[in-house]
Amino acid sequence: MQVRIKKENIERLRSTLKKYKKENIEYNEPHFTLKLDRLKIDRKEVIKNILKPDKLVLAGVSKSKNPNYEQIYDLYFKLSKNRMFKIPISIKPKCLYLITIFKIRRKIQDEAIKYYQK
Repeated sequence: MQVRIKKENIERLRSTLKKYKKENIEYNEPHFTLKLDRLKIDRKEVIKNILKPDKLVLAGVSKSKNPNYEQIYDLYFKLSKNRMFKIPISIKPKCLYLITIFKIRRKIQDEAIKYYQK
């Protein structure tokens, strides 16, 4: 289980994400691809949301289990009234490392909003 540290400033994170390009994105393979297949999510949609984070609604910081990264950013993208993506990523100056992806339904979405609205 991740240890949450704090919530993150969404506007600052949006401006940071917009600086990256498609070539700067790395994935936790093969796990990331397997999750995309299992959840029936298009990789292009994920990349679009990461590089143009207009739908980013919540963001938090957690401790990383990977010694190469100090922190994990939990990004929540609102897709519709009842659906969200949660994408944990690590940020380095020259690349974004996408760890996994979760498709979140309404009940869990409300819990995430309660936690990050504090």
